[in-house]
Amino acid sequence: MRVLIVSGVLAASSLPWSVQAQDTRPPGQEFGFDVVYQLSQKVKFDGGSSVDFDDDIGATLWWGWRFNEHLDLQAAIDWSQVNYDANFVSGTLPGVSAKVSGDVETFVPRVVLNYNILKGPLTPFINVGAGWAFVDTNIPNSRVQVGCWWDPWWGYICTPYQSTKSFDEFTYQLGAGVRWDINKSYALRLVYEKHWLDYSKSSSTPDFDQFRLGMAFMF
Repeated sequence: MRVLIVSGVLAASSLPWSVQAQDTRPPGQEFGFDVVYQLSQKVKFDGGSSVDFDDDIGATLWWGWRFNEHLDLQAAIDWSQVNYDANFVSGTLPGVSAKVSGDVETFVPRVVLNYNILKGPLTPFINVGAGWAFVDTNIPNSRVQVGCWWDPWWGYICTPYQSTKSFDEFTYQLGAGVRWDINKSYALRLVYEKHWLDYSKSSSTPDFDQFRLGMAFMF
């Protein structure tokens, strides 16, 4: 029993040294994905109109390069489709408004710089990033048109389509989270991020809160 106790104490005392000695995140590449949970937000626009965005889930794919144990750079693309309820205020009749519901689809290519505070496998980190948001409101902005083409399987077909209002704007972010390097090949990340959209037609800069849970594959 004494031998077992002594052996356990020696093993426990040597563990911190072995963790410090190993190179947890050597320079190299990473590929990963995040499940994104975006919190609800109300955005006010010029003229008094407003849009209430629901809580919703999106996804992110990213590729990164680790410079060292502390610093890594990511190239990412976000996708989300968020439901909303809007109140559109009339520009000609005072006191008249219209209630509208729909969904907004967004693609955001962006670049993110992460700083891991500790060298060990479990570390808090902070990040900063910027990108360009491509937003499709799914609100029709033209009449229904008919397009025809030769389909490889169905032959000559015609289908109706309608263009929708879309726009693209600059976006930027700040975030903080925790990273756990399970081994040399896999890591888990949990992060909170605040994203701002530089949209000129809103009464102030819209901001969105996001929680991300993701996995990284290191090689």
